[in-house]
Amino acid sequence: MNIADLREAPSVTRLQPTGHGPLSEQPLSATDREIIAHLQEDGRRPFVAIARELNISERTVRNRVHQLLEQNVIQIVALTDPASLGFQAGALMGISLDLTAPVSAVAEALIGIAEVDYVVTTTGRFPLFVEIICSDMGRMQRILDSQVAVLQGVKGIEVFPYYSVFYQRAQFFGRAPTSQTPGVLSREMDEVDRKIVRELSFDGRAPLKNIAIALDISESQVRGRLNALLESGLLNIMAITSPMNLEQRALAWVAITVRPGVRVKDVAERLRALDNVSYITICAGRFDLFVEVVCASRASLFELIDDSLRMVEGIERIESFPYIDLLYKRLGSDRV
Repeated sequence: MNIADLREAPSVTRLQPTGHGPLSEQPLSATDREIIAHLQEDGRRPFVAIARELNISERTVRNRVHQLLEQNVIQIVALTDPASLGFQAGALMGISLDLTAPVSAVAEALIGIAEVDYVVTTTGRFPLFVEIICSDMGRMQRILDSQVAVLQGVKGIEVFPYYSVFYQRAQFFGRAPTSQTPGVLSREMDEVDRKIVRELSFDGRAPLKNIAIALDISESQVRGRLNALLESGLLNIMAITSPMNLEQRALAWVAITVRPGVRVKDVAERLRALDNVSYITICAGRFDLFVEVVCASRASLFELIDDSLRMVEGIERIESFPYIDLLYKRLGSDRV
């Protein structure tokens, strides 16, 4: 659940741990991996700085980044709360299917819906999880009624509307994320900040001069506001890529019920401090929180759940849904 540029038709990327999707048809060299790791730390890092660090030419870095973007292996995005781009309603949906329905076919149909940004095939009570991001709740209900519920094979839908996207972090490539790895928090922005973020949602490396011209403010104002957004944790500019496709990783949604008498936000803060937590949403429904976790293997995923998540104070019950497959599609501010 990341927000980035979508000028034309949705660009669908198939992320498969088995390596049979389009992304894996372009094997990555060690240099590609190192370049991506740098851009995950800072999507606006100068190519000359990356070249110097890797002891290669700036031209090599520039050409490789261009090819990775063209092949849709990476996207350089402004990672922020969806509300900053005008999306006021979001939800995770658990989809149950008829036993005869091919999961992959339903997943393909779901990712074709404009407001759906990703579809996960999982194990557990729901064979599919779907994230939907809309301009408002009315629009979301219309999409559910007219496009999701009517799909052949869909037997039931359980909707978990987001109260907030509490935290998100997408640095999975290169060095493993830790609790100190910068992430994005959910807080209010003023209108000028929101406009800057919208511009960066089209191109995370857009020249600040161009943004200043578009917004009719000075370049120094853009630079100062951008630095403040980055330092405050409201925004992160980085290359996003498939954690399932590019490295041996095990991902899962973990649904959490908070014990009565405990604040949900307090539990979310404790979860944010854990390594390997990449996404936290506070939601309505039978669960209070959905947490996405990324680990190096199924064994380490179990250790994280058993040794860390179950030990978090205030948690009454958890249910895990390991990923099997993932379809991801960019959303942008022009979709509002």
